[in-house]
Amino acid sequence: MKKITSAMLAFGLISSANVVTAEERDSFTGSIGIGATVIDSSNNLNPNGSEDRLNDLSSSAEGDSSVQPLLLIKTTWDVGAADGLKMYLSTTPPIDEVGGFAIDLGSTYRLSGIGIVSGGLFFLPFAEAWEDPYLVGADREETDTSKFGAKIGLNRIMGSGLRLGLVYMIDDVDDDVIGERISELARDGVVYALNMNYSFYPTDNLEIRPRLTVRQGDYDGEANSYTKYKAELETRYVIDKVAIIPRAYVSYSEYNELNPLFNETREDEGYGLSMVINYMAPFNFTNWSITGIASASEGDSNIDFYDSEAFSFGAFVSYNF
Repeated sequence: MKKITSAMLAFGLISSANVVTAEERDSFTGSIGIGATVIDSSNNLNPNGSEDRLNDLSSSAEGDSSVQPLLLIKTTWDVGAADGLKMYLSTTPPIDEVGGFAIDLGSTYRLSGIGIVSGGLFFLPFAEAWEDPYLVGADREETDTSKFGAKIGLNRIMGSGLRLGLVYMIDDVDDDVIGERISELARDGVVYALNMNYSFYPTDNLEIRPRLTVRQGDYDGEANSYTKYKAELETRYVIDKVAIIPRAYVSYSEYNELNPLFNETREDEGYGLSMVINYMAPFNFTNWSITGIASASEGDSNIDFYDSEAFSFGAFVSYNF
């Protein structure tokens, strides 16, 4: 499966269960969607965003385009009381470093007067990386990479729109040839993240949600270890049967040590825009919806090799049951 840089492609399978007493009625709801997305990306570190062979290390990657089919499934199993224990399964990645798709399994529980406590485990299937992304003059080989971890959070704190979350991710490259050759560029390690966001509701049909994330990448290679700050602003506007959800972000990453290949300490700036438009009950088909998605992102580094871009757009039709 292609690893997608755009966060808007993180839609997919979501399941939850609510465990309560046997007297209460079971219910099962969800949706199935099908569609396609066009992706154009350039990233020298990503096998799906760069060519197999590099001529030099002085320039950013050439773009690579593809069409990816989408099968989107979302389910909810409610066994009873809305305030009880819920188990969930989703495909939303908790942080960018996980990728655009992840299996996320966990639970939530509402504590009266405190908020909603959540906890879960996640992993990224089917991910790949270059064995040596800096190999010049020969075809680079791909290797599997595993990303998995845990997260905890507290949502709707004291009845407000405040949410806090902690994420711990392990990053493991199966055949890290560059790490064996140059220890400062080893890619096995962990990422810690603190996520914060708050929902404001100026009107009944408008939500404004700013987000702030602080991340610490602690890798075996100190030239790959970093601190990252990311600020996002998302709005959600619902009018009649249409939901419009634009999002924008900026980020800054500073790495710990000098990169031995470029004789510079890496610094990255990131920018992104995305839009989701969901049209519910088209042609009065109450169980159906149509969704369009589009996104654009850019990574600007002081080292040209690490510059990146990603553009995507697509649409899918969902049946709700």
